[in-house]
Amino acid sequence: MADNTPKVSVVIVYYKRSDTIRETLGSVFRQDYTDREIIVVDNHSEDNLKEIIQECGPDIHLIELPENLGPCGARNAGIRAARGEYIVFLEDDASYSSPFELTRMIRVWETHPKFHVLAFKICDPDTGELRQREWCHPRYWKDFSDQEFETHYFGEGAVAFRREVFSKSGDYFEPFFIGVECDDLVIRLLNGGFRILYTPEVRVGHRASAKGRSVNRQYYFYTRNYIWTAYKDFRFMASVRYLIPKLLMMAFFVLRTGNLRLFFRGIRDGLGGLKAIRLHRTPATRETMRYMAELEKGRPGLVKRLARHREAPQI
Repeated sequence: MADNTPKVSVVIVYYKRSDTIRETLGSVFRQDYTDREIIVVDNHSEDNLKEIIQECGPDIHLIELPENLGPCGARNAGIRAARGEYIVFLEDDASYSSPFELTRMIRVWETHPKFHVLAFKICDPDTGELRQREWCHPRYWKDFSDQEFETHYFGEGAVAFRREVFSKSGDYFEPFFIGVECDDLVIRLLNGGFRILYTPEVRVGHRASAKGRSVNRQYYFYTRNYIWTAYKDFRFMASVRYLIPKLLMMAFFVLRTGNLRLFFRGIRDGLGGLKAIRLHRTPATRETMRYMAELEKGRPGLVKRLARHREAPQI
């Protein structure tokens, strides 16, 4: 690589996934783009991560958090430590699909200078097929999974940012802990004039390891955080239009899985936490709302969306 290549910071948030982290780190070490740093943020796992890192290689910056701050707090720790012009997040149970993904990413940045966030294609690591479960873009996956387009969504573990995004729009909102953090960050970066590009040229394989992932906590955190996001990021009528479909979706999921108690607890804590959120409100501007509405015109109809949920439900 030439000496003037931009530095890339690859940030991996780790929590008790010793079964997959070697594959994740190996895929970064195999990248042919060498002007990079690897930052692993240990979210207080208290396992053998140090030994694994010593086995994988010396050029890893390990950050050990004194407590579990959730993915939001851990990502922020990685952002603060990163020195790169581009900051890339990779899940601890994900890996790059080839040795050329970071090189391809840089090429996409160079050919699309008006974009500030790149959402990668998320695939099954063994088959290379799209993971439908993680497709939330406002386009029909069958027609657009292999095409570039503007979007208002990214998967938090398969995304790259220009550093200026965080300097201007702020970091992840740590009170969320986990869940819905993308929705909030997207509003803030769109308010700042930043734009997101989905690019299938950069691919990440996601194993979705069950280790370190609670089966049930998502019903609580997503319900609570949808309420907080509606209040934090939208004005009144827009918040109603955002929140009602989200709560109906969560009600469907909890009725299907029998997690009503967590759902109602999420509603209780969501409403109870609104006073503390007030000072952090960042409502979408009219321009942001118009832009998102224009993107939403590409979203498939309800029948197609329900068909995807039946085949690969998000929760």
